[in-house]
This record gives sequence, C-alpha cells and structure tokens, in this order.
Amino acid sequence: MAAVLGLEYMRNVDGQTGAEYLGAATWKGVEATNCDYPWPYMFNQIIDEYDARHGINCDHLKSISKINFDNGRRNPNAQTRAWQFKPENYTDSDQYNPVIEGRVRKMDCGQITDGAACVFLASEKAARAYAADNGLRLQDIPRIKGWGHRSAPISLDSKLKLSAGNPLIFPHVSQIMTDALGRAGFDNVTALDGLETHDCFSITEYMAIDHIGLTAPGESWKAIQEGRISMDGDFPINASGGLIGLGHPVGATGIRMLLDCANQVTGRAGACQIKDAENMATFNLGGSTTTCVSLIVGVN
Repeated sequence: MAAVLGLEYMRNVDGQTGAEYLGAATWKGVEATNCDYPWPYMFNQIIDEYDARHGINCDHLKSISKINFDNGRRNPNAQTRAWQFKPENYTDSDQYNPVIEGRVRKMDCGQITDGAACVFLASEKAARAYAADNGLRLQDIPRIKGWGHRSAPISLDSKLKLSAGNPLIFPHVSQIMTDALGRAGFDNVTALDGLETHDCFSITEYMAIDHIGLTAPGESWKAIQEGRISMDGDFPINASGGLIGLGHPVGATGIRMLLDCANQVTGRAGACQIKDAENMATFNLGGSTTTCVSLIVGVN
C-alpha cells in the first residue's frame, strides 16, 4: 500500500508573486518573456491557435466558466462556494470580467489556492483484506482501470509546429485517452460517465472536450452549446467545480481529481454526485500540455 499526497500553499503571496512562482514552469527566458502573467499569456496562444485552425467563439469559454463556478457552489470544499456573481461577470465587460492577457479574462482563470489531497493505492491482496475487515466486496472499492501518459517538447511553439496541419492541436493528448480507454476495456469516451479535467483556464477544458473524443476536432463548442457537459448532461465535466470553480492548489490537483472520481463511482460525492456514475476519467497536464496523464477509475 502507498499513500499518495499532494499539497500546495500559495495564498501567502500576492498574485504577481504567485504568477512568477508558477511561471518557473515555463521555459524561463525563452517563453512568455513580454507579459505580466506567463500562463494566461501562454494559454491565450492556444485560443489563437484554435481560432486559426477552426474558429472560436469565446462566449463558449465563458459558458465553461459559468458551469464550473455553478458546480463549485455545490462543493463544500470549493474556494468559490460562497462567491457571488452577476451576469456581467460572464461578458466582455472590462469592469466585471477584466482582461488578464489577450482574450483570457478573469473568469477564464483557475483559482490558485491552498489545499491538500491524499489517496491510498493498494495491491489487490491489501484491498481484499481491507474489504474483508470492513464488510465490503472487492468490487465495491474503486480501482484504476486504465491509464495513459505522454510527454511532449517543453515549448508551446514546438508543440504547435509539430501538430501543424493536424486538426488536433495536441495529438498526444488524444493518444493518452486512447491508451487509457484501451487499457480499461472501453471503445469510446462516451462509455464513461464523466470527466474531471485540468481547467487551469477555460480554453484548457475546451481543448480537452475534442481531444478526448467527445466531439470532432474543433467542435468542442457543440458539447457546450448542447448542454452535454453540464451536471444534467450526458457527460458532466468537472462536477467538483474543477480548477475554476473548486480551486487549483497546484501540487494537489492531480490527486484531488483522482479522489473526486473515486467518490463519484462509489456514490460519495454528495451534492456533486453524477447520477449512476460507475466509470470516470481524469485528465491532468503540466506546462502547456508538456506532460499529460489520464486515469480511468471505476467499480465493478
């Protein structure tokens, strides 16, 4: 058995200092050298790339943010659970939703915060013993059914050049989901009941939607517009609130996603529960998708 712990302590510094700490994960001195906030600047380039390849309506990004903030209000662990918003917060109002970098506005951004999460990973032998001691069946304990992992060049520009002419901006992201689904024995992502994804910015979730295969490349907007990713849709994304609505304690986020998926498939997600959830996926990334991981968690 192994304990896997993630934690972060960030709110003891101002936003600019926090941005500089997080900016250390960019290729310092090479990327994002002429901006105030490195990561909003980098992910604005992804918005631009979507626009160049497929076209993009940033109102769909605002819809992602609203869904995740609304989901966060249900979550007792969410940093934003008591925050109040006006309709103007989900517009291009510079007063209520100011620009951070490029087309990335305040409401598009994940909430850097403090937090910690822990899961225990057990061998089948240890899990059987735990089940016997607690009056459970082995199949009642959530397990990692599949996994996928890819790494890519550090610089965003290098990744974009590699995928030039490809409808997918980050083909390696699609590959990790294909790997995870295959290892778990599923043919398509729609066989799952939902996703916890790394929405460090709304465009990151937008990218996840088509890259995991929920829509055709460049058509993430359809899943948003049709209500598929909402709590009452056929494929809820970030029922927890995600990084935007719940919060982004950077070092804890990947473990938190896994824990939330485990809670979903065992019916322990409380007000965030997806009805009849049996199999969930995570998608986590580091840098500008420089390293990416997906886990599929389920019961039965």
